Amino acid sequence: MKIDNDYKLKYYSPVFTSCGRDVYGTVGQLMHRNDTSLFRMDLGNWDKFAEYIGEKFKNVQKANIYSLSSSAGDEVYSLIMKLIEKYGENNSKKFFPIIASDYDSKIIKMAKEGFLPMYEGDDTLINRNTNGKFNEYFEVIDYIPECIKDMDIFFDFIAKVKPILRDKVVFKIADATEECKLVEPNNSIVMARNFWPYLKDENKRIQLANDLYKTLDKNSAVVIGKFDDNSGAFTSKNLYDAGFRCNPENYYIYEKSAIPLTDMYYFK
Repeated sequence: MKIDNDYKLKYYSPVFTSCGRDVYGTVGQLMHRNDTSLFRMDLGNWDKFAEYIGEKFKNVQKANIYSLSSSAGDEVYSLIMKLIEKYGENNSKKFFPIIASDYDSKIIKMAKEGFLPMYEGDDTLINRNTNGKFNEYFEVIDYIPECIKDMDIFFDFIAKVKPILRDKVVFKIADATEECKLVEPNNSIVMARNFWPYLKDENKRIQLANDLYKTLDKNSAVVIGKFDDNSGAFTSKNLYDAGFRCNPENYYIYEKSAIPLTDMYYFK
């Protein structure tokens, strides 16, 4: 079904006031909050991010993209749409599948089944970023899937992710502090964004940065988010101390040897 701007579907739990879930461990401790959005603004210009990836891996046959603590896949889907729009579906094949992992088993179950809760205006946001192709990537549904009924989550409508997106992601349940050790060392982008402050123990953040540095080779990079440095976590310092250097044209990209590219890759 094509999106109808008058169509509304609301399922609201007053415990939450944003698009997110609190995720608890087996003994009841808060592990992290799943809180994300499509084309999240703290990354800057998503077109430039897609160009950065394309330029970085233009001479390799296969590139690897990982999303740690991926939540429902909003950022992964955002990136896939931009890569397809920039390079075409056939020429962007080498970037897929993206491996997206999260500790939250309910979120991963929902993502595996191909459902994505959305807010009013997300369709407009997607159309703006894809030249009006919302309906090529998503289908609005008029029911609440079983996998969402028992979740404390707020949304305005639910979309079914079409195969052009869904088939390009492998979702899995995993702890980011362990999953980071399993990524391919070469030609990899690790999106480790906006979850570091939930690692309350600073030693765990330091260990995560060190593990990423030990695992990744020089042609790979780590991408963090604004929340990671604005919540007392100082993730950029953890990465710097581990040996990474900030890409001079984007504060959120950390590499083993950050070399300036050109002005076209400045995300502003």
